[in-house]
Amino acid sequence: MEPGVPLAARRVRYALAVLVAGVVLVASVVETGGGARTLGPFGLVGADKWTHAVAYAALTAALAYASIEDGRSRLALAVGVAIGFGIAVELLQWPLSYRTASVADALADAVGACLLALCWCWLARFVRFVPVDEPDSVR
Repeated sequence: MEPGVPLAARRVRYALAVLVAGVVLVASVVETGGGARTLGPFGLVGADKWTHAVAYAALTAALAYASIEDGRSRLALAVGVAIGFGIAVELLQWPLSYRTASVADALADAVGACLLALCWCWLARFVRFVPVDEPDSVR
């Protein structure tokens, strides 16, 4: 039998998702120093693509956690929202002279979201979220 993990109040879960989305958005549109490009782990792709993947995996995790109802997450919806958010952020970067919008960045976002979904499905075999009784005024 899988262990039960207490589920935070719905309001807290959605606040976390909004916070993560806000951090990703701000980090995506602020001007950076534009340092030298470096390769990420394993030397396969740039470190910026790894950063995109990790950021959108975190966003997908926050959205999946926020959307848990009756012990089940709306994981496909979380992935879709995260990918859509990534595309929207790339479009926001387009007119900014100090940022570069790219399809490769959007693909890195999608890869991060999808990899998180695979990990979430695997972990769901071992972990079950248990709702904590919330007062009626909080719902």
